[in-house]
Amino acid sequence: MFQSFHHTSAPSLTYGIRSKARCIASVHGEPDRNLFMIGSQSLKDDNEVHLIEVTNGTPEQSTINCLHIFPHPYEIWSISPSPTNPNLFFTVYNSGLEYKTSLWKITDKDSQSHSRLEQQVELTGHSGSIRDVLWDYHTPEQVVSLDENNIRLWQFTGAYQDPKPLKTFGGLQRLVTGVLNPNHPNQMATANDTAIKGWDFRQAVSTYTIGKAHASVVRDLDFNPNRPYVLASTSDDMTVKFWDIRNTQEPIKTLGSAHQHWIWTVKHNKLHDQLVLTSSSDNQVKLWNIASISSAMNSKDSQENQEDHRTMNKRIQEDSLIKAFEEHEESVYSVAWASESIWLFASLSYDGRVFIHHVPKDFADMLKY
Repeated sequence: MFQSFHHTSAPSLTYGIRSKARCIASVHGEPDRNLFMIGSQSLKDDNEVHLIEVTNGTPEQSTINCLHIFPHPYEIWSISPSPTNPNLFFTVYNSGLEYKTSLWKITDKDSQSHSRLEQQVELTGHSGSIRDVLWDYHTPEQVVSLDENNIRLWQFTGAYQDPKPLKTFGGLQRLVTGVLNPNHPNQMATANDTAIKGWDFRQAVSTYTIGKAHASVVRDLDFNPNRPYVLASTSDDMTVKFWDIRNTQEPIKTLGSAHQHWIWTVKHNKLHDQLVLTSSSDNQVKLWNIASISSAMNSKDSQENQEDHRTMNKRIQEDSLIKAFEEHEESVYSVAWASESIWLFASLSYDGRVFIHHVPKDFADMLKY
């Protein structure tokens, strides 16, 4: 049983768009700013991509600035900014007849009046619903696209033009989501229905299978950025599971009844990987301290400094629910950690409301030492 601690924290900042929305993403291509992209999902109105910035500083002093609102054709199901170029991003969108995915470029970003989106290329040849486009952390000119059945590896030329499909593989049914391993080139994991599969996408071969990873559909996957073999998964069964992909017979950690409804997302903090976010159709975002399987407790350096562990505050050594954020009034489909501030994150609910949260200061202060 997890204990939730009481924290005194600053009120969350809020931002709203006029349409329904499902996707928000951090712009990691500009790491010294807290930039987020939001994609709208309206069947009737024109759709938009919002680019917002959260000023850093203390939680009480932070503000949200809308930098640009770009018109976008059709409803947006996924948004994937480039990890190296802040002006490039993919969207997956539904034209009403089929799902498509395109690469977009922001031109004249510093100009309020002249900045606009230019469609660079469309990735074609998919079957069924396109799920996502994943940028290769290790080779930025390559991306992986996912549809209901297959995985495709693409190679771009110098100016992100003329994409070439290098491989198509998978042959899956009900592929839901996928994630690349930031620690190892060529490695990724996908979820199809209740199963999880690992892949070497350069060789186009499966490397492991977790046949019944969850009791219901798996919704999201996330690799620990600092522990190369730890993978988190969420599901409609309301659990969060953590796997060692070298031995997948049983999860190494399970958060049972982590939420009261389907869990849509799970995201590790890029530096303090014991900080894990989840969001759900129960309208909540939860911030967890999963210390027991984190790099802070399992690295070689930490093992060589047992005295530091003995003097460390007991609260940060124990797995716990740090805080449940309850501001949203509809399902929370997406969360994202900020690029510049490791203590800041955003959440998006279906009604188009974005909340900007901070890790509670008392807990963040303990992690700093």
